[in-house]
Amino acid sequence: MTAAEFAPVFRAFVEANDRFILCGHIRPDGDSIGSCTAMAGLLKSLGKTAEIYYEGDISHYDMIPQPVEMLDPTTIKAACQRPFAWILLDCAQPARTGQGQICAEYCKASICIDHHVNMGEYAEHNWIDPQATSASEMLFRLFKAAGYPIHREQATSLFAGIAFDTGGFRHSSMTPEIYTIAGELSGYGVAITDVMNGIFHTKSMIEQKVLGVILRKAKLYRGCIIVSEVDQADLRQAGGTSDDCEGAVAVLAETREAEASVFLRELSNGQIRVNMRSKQYIDVAEAARAFGGGGHVRAAGCTLDGPMLMAKQQVLTELYKQLREEP
Repeated sequence: MTAAEFAPVFRAFVEANDRFILCGHIRPDGDSIGSCTAMAGLLKSLGKTAEIYYEGDISHYDMIPQPVEMLDPTTIKAACQRPFAWILLDCAQPARTGQGQICAEYCKASICIDHHVNMGEYAEHNWIDPQATSASEMLFRLFKAAGYPIHREQATSLFAGIAFDTGGFRHSSMTPEIYTIAGELSGYGVAITDVMNGIFHTKSMIEQKVLGVILRKAKLYRGCIIVSEVDQADLRQAGGTSDDCEGAVAVLAETREAEASVFLRELSNGQIRVNMRSKQYIDVAEAARAFGGGGHVRAAGCTLDGPMLMAKQQVLTELYKQLREEP
């Protein structure tokens, strides 16, 4: 389905409802936040009421404008007591929103816009495009196709989302058209340097210390898969939390020898969150799906039960299946 084909459905959905709750996936990233804030900004400009539910730390993305009230785990249930329509962005399954999944029980209508390969679709209206670089790219196309205006704050959100999910316009998903979209968005007055530096080149001192631990523990397996991990003891020693590991897998992926990079972090509940990247021939989404996760060919993730050593071995075993030859 194209943006032009989905635009009438979207316009009818917006016009039929006055209040909206927007949710992205847990542990929100640049695209999740960018698409949510861009959508909220559009709804606000149309005289609608919108609220966004985030589950996870968003402080790293303070360069993305927040145009409406933000909900949290202590306020989401109360927010669902008044009539609303639900918009899922950058994810298609209610469970992926964390406690935001309560919206599935109370919403009077729902719509989903996502670019991930999904095992199923929940919403009443779904636009899923795995060929898109990001949900933010999809929203740019949708806003244009539906004839809605884009203002500077929305452009900043969309630019940030596209930049994040393309790794700073470096991933293999990039096409000349995406550069054209980024150029058009910059024409709305986006502070490009602030966005790019904020997303990719700014870390707190704690984040730098955690990254130091991650790099010290990195090992190369079979000459082409770099792996590192941190557990709760590592994080306590560095004075950080699992939220301070943002972007670690991208740093590991810069290793010359690495076709694939894997970063594992122990969460406070003992589970192991796994993030993976690849360069040319390993499909990390395939590996992630083996453990109930997903993502894209070159960027994917999943969550496993501990302990760390077992989780690491399971992931490596799955990735080894795709190696072209034994070194």
